[in-house]
Amino acid sequence: MKSILKISLDDIKFNYKLLNRASKGKAAAVIKANAYGMGVINVAEALLDTGCYYFYVANIYEGIELRKRFNSKKISIAIFEGYLEGNQKIYTEYNLIPILNNLEQVFRLKKYTIEGQGTKAILNIDTGMNRLGLIKNESDILVNSREIMNGIEIDYIMSHLAYAEQNEDENNLKQLNKIIDFSKYFPNIKISLANSSGIKLGPKFCLDQTRPGIGLYGIDNFGKSFYLYSKKLKFPLKLLAPIIQIKNAKAGESISYGGVDTLKRNSKLATIGIGYADGWLRLLKPNCTFLVEKEHCKILGNITMDSFVLDITDIKEKKFKEGDYICLLDNSNIENILRNNSIISYELLTLLGDRLLRNY
Repeated sequence: MKSILKISLDDIKFNYKLLNRASKGKAAAVIKANAYGMGVINVAEALLDTGCYYFYVANIYEGIELRKRFNSKKISIAIFEGYLEGNQKIYTEYNLIPILNNLEQVFRLKKYTIEGQGTKAILNIDTGMNRLGLIKNESDILVNSREIMNGIEIDYIMSHLAYAEQNEDENNLKQLNKIIDFSKYFPNIKISLANSSGIKLGPKFCLDQTRPGIGLYGIDNFGKSFYLYSKKLKFPLKLLAPIIQIKNAKAGESISYGGVDTLKRNSKLATIGIGYADGWLRLLKPNCTFLVEKEHCKILGNITMDSFVLDITDIKEKKFKEGDYICLLDNSNIENILRNNSIISYELLTLLGDRLLRNY
């Protein structure tokens, strides 16, 4: 039996509409890493239904997958990894938008533009993340030698906020001012800065385009619910896992590899058919309890590749049987799971594996 991810595309649409409203109608969508585990093709189709036609993905392979499914010229697909050597013809062939992350990539695109194989691009300025983007001396070269940009079609000047989830951090305003100051030298090019949390910083951060990612799923980095216009965005996911065996065990018996847990009472145990091969990580064991039929149930033993053991002794109102499903993850417990195990929402969602049946 397969574990099931139940995904509400209507909830994702609801979230995008609120994010887009807060973005003055200028929200793109970041759907890298298989749309954060939700299924990139299905999520893209849902977003297209809401009027979103600008997508960001991590690398050229994600871009090709998306373009093969959506070949319309009105759909823009931008690639974060940059205009890397050897990929130039692929960008042209699949109508993909490279994000130029250093000066070398700018010159590379200029060369191929002169040769008639260029493409429009996005210019990424590093304003404080120190991850991707032109560093200050490179952006200064462009400011002082603006003719370098002649002939290159730039869709947006972009940067990425490093402190957006910390609303009062002064670095947010510093980054905003840096990209605005740079863009003054290229006044006809639009600007993109805010991610999901950046949208919540207010209209001045939204500029000409926002790039929500995790916000499409109604939560922030730590699994806390997003609120916009006093409305709670929706977490569109439920993770259901099957019971593949039920057994009774006596006090004093040990559980799983190495006998890491020893029963303190006679117990009823349910073996659940999901494990770390599905993204249900071993580190979730120590600090996770699950509310099943109003009772808190603990994991016993290790989470293994395909399964783990759940103590269902205290459940009296329902008699479970093999083949029944229990809910491991939904909007009621994601924040607690993340907080108790020192992981972030990005990690948990993107690790949910291909063996899980995605039910839309």
